[in-house]
Amino acid sequence: MLRWLLLTASVYAADWTTLRDPVEQAFTLDVPQGWTVKGGAFRMGYSDVRLMIDMTSPDGRTNLRLGDTAIPAYFLPNQFHPTEGEIYDLGAQAQMTVAKYRTGDQYAALYSAVRFKEQCAKPAPRAADPGPPLELAIEGSGKTSPGQAAFRCDGNRATLVYASTSLSQGFWTVATLVSFIAPVDQAAAVRAMAAHSVASFKILPAWREHQKKMDEEALIYQRARQQQRRREISQQVAQFEMKMQAMRAQVSSFEAGQARQAAQVSAFGDILTGVTKVTDPLGNPRTVWTGTKSRYWINGQGRVLNADVLPGPGWQEMK
Repeated sequence: MLRWLLLTASVYAADWTTLRDPVEQAFTLDVPQGWTVKGGAFRMGYSDVRLMIDMTSPDGRTNLRLGDTAIPAYFLPNQFHPTEGEIYDLGAQAQMTVAKYRTGDQYAALYSAVRFKEQCAKPAPRAADPGPPLELAIEGSGKTSPGQAAFRCDGNRATLVYASTSLSQGFWTVATLVSFIAPVDQAAAVRAMAAHSVASFKILPAWREHQKKMDEEALIYQRARQQQRRREISQQVAQFEMKMQAMRAQVSSFEAGQARQAAQVSAFGDILTGVTKVTDPLGNPRTVWTGTKSRYWINGQGRVLNADVLPGPGWQEMK
């Protein structure tokens, strides 16, 4: 307890600055001054908004991340969608991935294996650093299952993943996801920094009202979609879907600029993160969003499309 109090005191003595979400204007939170900070809230659909704030220390030895844009909501397998990794398509509202429910502890361990595969060679379990739960103040999470996974790596580095999963009727979500890699002797202090940043997280009232309207529009969209009356809202939906495709492309570009993750991950790792490994026509490995169609295409500008047939001239298939 004394150690935690001392760490907390040092964290509050550090310099902090307030980050306002530059993408959706959805939230504010404290981030350490002088660190490289990227990210925001990325909208993938009417009801699919994903948080990712990536923070790297000035010396590059510590990386702290809140959320992850690659993590979707999960649809529980049923008789119509029995296969994990399948996409449950809600159109412009959201794209869910079929997966069995995982507790916070289970999810933290699985995510850690994917997130730190390259940076953490031969991970060995270690005692988790002391501190309070790292729960983001997000409404609608309901009852959650918190858990964490802590490892020590070769090269005197340590990792920690804190995850809270929330089970609902027919689907489940990762309500909170916090992860970091740092020198072993700084791990406890970095967790204290994570606790400060998480505790400062606030959803802005204007965005909350905006999201309520988006959820209302999602209901209208789904009713029209289910009743096969999309012509009535075709122009509006087409514009929104184009915007969502552009956002997904922006997210892919954002992730490419982050520290390299594993070149290869387990098949279940791909299922969890909703991504697909492909090879472009030049033989370069790529990671793309798992789509609802069977094939992936790329053009000369690097734009990627998911379609069953050739989109048109200038497109080449990725295998």
